[in-house]
Amino acid sequence: MEKTCRLCQAKVEEWNEKCRGCGFTLILEPEEKTRAKYLRTPSLGALFFTQGWALGARLYLFFALSLIPIVGIPILVITTLFGRRLSWKLGGWSDWGEFQKWMKIMDVVGICWLIFLVILYFVFKK
Repeated sequence: MEKTCRLCQAKVEEWNEKCRGCGFTLILEPEEKTRAKYLRTPSLGALFFTQGWALGARLYLFFALSLIPIVGIPILVITTLFGRRLSWKLGGWSDWGEFQKWMKIMDVVGICWLIFLVILYFVFKK
């Protein structure tokens, strides 16, 4: 395990000392731990727009499988819960920044898709 830089540690301790009243504490966390936490979070884009998210996440087999009616529901669950990890592992991303940016975009697209469907429902509801 990597040791924390003494300069960074001193700054964090200084900030925590100054800001005791706000209710927050700064914590130095290794980058790998932060990445692992991000990869474990569920993907809203996959939940709301499975096929589009699977294409955007470069999970082409999951996209094809999601088109099969009986298999679509398990694929939705798998991509929602494990999609980020699978995309990072299998997607061939060039770097972490590109991957994280694209996952945020895909989550926004999924949420927009849901909003669009809700609006359509209320427009055409009789």
